[in-house]
Amino acid sequence: MSATPLGGTPAPSSPSEVESFLELSLVDEPAGVAAVRRASVEAGLPDEASAPARGKFLSLLTRLSGARRILEIGTLGGYAAAWILDALPEDGHLHSLEIDRDIADVARANLRLADPEGEGHRWTVETGPAVKALHQLTWTRQAPFDLVFIDADKASTKVYLEWALRLTAPGSVVIVDHVIRAGVVGAEAGGSEAAGMAAALKLLHEDPRFDATALQTVTGRGWDGFAIALVTGAAAPGSAAQRVTVTPMGPETVRGALEVKNLGWRETFSKHIAEDWLDDMDRRLDADVVSWTRALQRPGNLTRTAVATTEDGEVVGMASAAPVLEESDRLATGAKWELFTVYVARAWQGSGIARRLADSVLGDEPALLWVLEDNPRAQAFFEKLGFTPDGAREELPPEWSGAHDIRMVRRA
Repeated sequence: MSATPLGGTPAPSSPSEVESFLELSLVDEPAGVAAVRRASVEAGLPDEASAPARGKFLSLLTRLSGARRILEIGTLGGYAAAWILDALPEDGHLHSLEIDRDIADVARANLRLADPEGEGHRWTVETGPAVKALHQLTWTRQAPFDLVFIDADKASTKVYLEWALRLTAPGSVVIVDHVIRAGVVGAEAGGSEAAGMAAALKLLHEDPRFDATALQTVTGRGWDGFAIALVTGAAAPGSAAQRVTVTPMGPETVRGALEVKNLGWRETFSKHIAEDWLDDMDRRLDADVVSWTRALQRPGNLTRTAVATTEDGEVVGMASAAPVLEESDRLATGAKWELFTVYVARAWQGSGIARRLADSVLGDEPALLWVLEDNPRAQAFFEKLGFTPDGAREELPPEWSGAHDIRMVRRA
């Protein structure tokens, strides 16, 4: 530490000295985490990725948030991941993404030092472009994530935050590391990284689904900072929802629509249907795309299908309806149409898209639907569309574990 001049106040310590003092005072680096740090340095990875105090912050945040499912976008040598694993419950899982294949191999080797038995069931390092991996995660059983840690390509940070919204739930925490590189801030600072980070911070501030702040840090590794956000559960911005177009489903949107539907089934019915059944549904995706495409193109097909797509062509919702086939249903309800599906991607729920989809396939005609008895949220939504339960109740097949559907009707 700095000496005290005669007759004066102590000279300020350097950031490196303060960092060392705090780490020696507060941070006990676990043996496995220390092994990852040493291996990362030996592999020639940047020293800034191996800061014990920052790692301990992530460890504490994991505990404070009670996170069990964690997504890391950009893992480098796995040092931050090792700290997270140190705090992760035994039944938790960390899914890390790393675009560089060689660095991903280093990360896997390093994490085996920290958690030798955990590969596959407590942690996974996936290699390849993050956006492709994130798209796959939107319809697997791993989402929603309780905690998302973003430390990747700075120019693409806004894109990663948009994906984080799709992969989290209200109450989830999102952290963006290295938001201030050497004190360079704002798009006007020049360069794709500064512009990308400025766009990310703008999104965190303007999107009501985030409640965020950021802190700058000054350490021996430089001038930097991080942002932290809570996912609020607020509706998507109206301007964003208005840019979503609802159109009839076509061959080019079938796959996206079925991916939204399959994810919706997982989110809605996972406690009633066996996981193997849901996995089989995903494995049938290619075959289902073919059969749905053929049905759309079949002459005389009366089924109405609609999709909601963003400006960049992503399908974020789907709905389907068909004429009522059961004579008993027609006589009992007077309905002409039966609504079979309405699903909207998690990030777009609450934005009014589901209502637009339902209206597009039903219009204002008399209609009925069957909804899971143990799904009050869906029932409340359909009541807003004018549907009411009519007392009919139906037991579902054995694979539904004794669940029942109830009928809701919207009359003319």
